[in-house]
Amino acid sequence: MPNHQLRCIDCSSKQAPSVSDLRCAECGGLFAVDYLDPPDGSQPRLPMDDPVLANSLGEGDTPAVSLDKTAKELGLGSLWAKLEFLAPTGSFKDRGSAVLTTMGRDLGVTEFVEDSSGNAGASLSAYAAAAGLKPHVFAPASAASGKLDQIQVFGATLHRIEGPRQATTDAAEAFVAERGLVYMSHSLSPYFSEGMKAVSYELVEVLGDEIEHVVLPVGNGSLLIGMVRGFEELVEAGVVGRMPKFHAVQAHAVRPLVAALTGEDWSPEDALPTRASGIAVAKPPRVAEMVEAIRASDGTGVTVAEDSFVSWQKRLAASEGIFAELTSAGAFAGLEKLISSGVIDDGAVVCVPITGSGLKEPLG
Repeated sequence: MPNHQLRCIDCSSKQAPSVSDLRCAECGGLFAVDYLDPPDGSQPRLPMDDPVLANSLGEGDTPAVSLDKTAKELGLGSLWAKLEFLAPTGSFKDRGSAVLTTMGRDLGVTEFVEDSSGNAGASLSAYAAAAGLKPHVFAPASAASGKLDQIQVFGATLHRIEGPRQATTDAAEAFVAERGLVYMSHSLSPYFSEGMKAVSYELVEVLGDEIEHVVLPVGNGSLLIGMVRGFEELVEAGVVGRMPKFHAVQAHAVRPLVAALTGEDWSPEDALPTRASGIAVAKPPRVAEMVEAIRASDGTGVTVAEDSFVSWQKRLAASEGIFAELTSAGAFAGLEKLISSGVIDDGAVVCVPITGSGLKEPLG
């Protein structure tokens, strides 16, 4: 018997587990995972019948390291970096790919479609290879060559799409309609973000209740949504007494979540090019969930300028020995801005997940 149901986040209707049904038949809303049993706090609830049999490449348990020099420069009590770029394919997306491909495999999928700015496509390609699945990955032609090379070396069929990020999604959806394949979209599927809950559990295992703020780059929002759910489980189980405040960082050029949080009149047509390809998502389908997650934690959102991605990438490499991808480096620019504006106090304890490796991209 399955350990969960899918619940529409708009009308609350329920349905059985599925990787092919991405939207509610009643209202068109997206799904979330509802578990039948309460959390016990020992490990994150996951939708697989037996997590031991999950399609895994050894993801998770990434180190949390103290960035003492940067913490001192910024006036923080301590600054912790969760090194998610040490995952098997070089990004945090591996956590979600393990869950999504396990569910796909167990529910009988053999061939599927995904669209991605690079990291999710590379990750799902690797995990599909391990699970014996055949993926079609749609990615922007402008994506970093290292990410596109990963997609191909893992045996996926790569579809390069010209134009903005949304054009890639549109092309993937048209291909699904034409071929009748399963669309295992990491941004639409409720299973992908479930894999991210473990990040919160791992942080609590190391730092307990100490973390006051989590600052992270946000595009489609799977890490934000998953980490907040993870902390919600830990609070419900009584493992911790509170959730840290979550602060989303976006490029000023592409800021749908920050605009939604602040009430700014901004639309996808206002998006401009950005070097931060991992968060260049002008129309994230789960933006309402992201707003809810930020507000549930009493957090906020902030945008950063284009030059800050490169400057902080170089600063982290030179001072801390960490080569973060540009998207991840931007989170530190956001952190600096949150401190200067008084949102994060002097002496605070902060965690920043470094979501991807700079080795995948050309130097700025």
